[in-house]
Amino acid sequence: MRNKTLLFLAVLIALSIFSYVSTAREEVYNSFDKKIQKGQFLEGDIIFQNLDSDQCRAAKLATRSKFSHVGIITLEKGKEFVLEAVEPVCMTPLDEWIKRGNNGFYTVMRLKDRDKYLIATNVSTAKKFAKEMLGKHCDIFFNWSDDQLYCSELVWKIYQRAFKLQLCPLKKMKDFDLSSPEVRAVLEMRYGKNPPLDELVVAPSDLAESKLLYVVEKNNLK
Repeated sequence: MRNKTLLFLAVLIALSIFSYVSTAREEVYNSFDKKIQKGQFLEGDIIFQNLDSDQCRAAKLATRSKFSHVGIITLEKGKEFVLEAVEPVCMTPLDEWIKRGNNGFYTVMRLKDRDKYLIATNVSTAKKFAKEMLGKHCDIFFNWSDDQLYCSELVWKIYQRAFKLQLCPLKKMKDFDLSSPEVRAVLEMRYGKNPPLDELVVAPSDLAESKLLYVVEKNNLK
């Protein structure tokens, strides 16, 4: 009898914890939903988040950053989407994109002097380039070409080609911290014993440190 009582109490506690966590998460999402309905984010804003995968963890270690993924907010028929290089390059509804990240946390940044650069002709060029990139494979090898793209490469190239702006200097793979076992394991899995250390790359952290951007909204990503 005593064992049954203890088991019953344990189940109640577990259900209570699950209910609390679910409610807390739902509050985060509902809070975000209310915010995005106000339209405080603008087309062209850059949104960062933290995803949890072997590659993302390795990227955070190599760049010493809290960010592992990035995309561009865009509008389609009055609805907000994130243009992102996942598999494949696609447009993801903004609320779904937020919920996919760890704990729904995100940071949104905006171009300084936005109105100077985001004129109609430039925006049209950006949308044309984005449309051409849709459906392309995500580049897990981080090659600097348009055949395949990774997340921060897509963002960097849109701003460079449409607005003639380099949001940040490009780096070489060897410029990052490749010393941790997790990073080395991912490199070996991708390239074997000879990673392309001189390949030009750009990381989400490089974009986040751009002097051309400022923070618009930060949701608990300190």
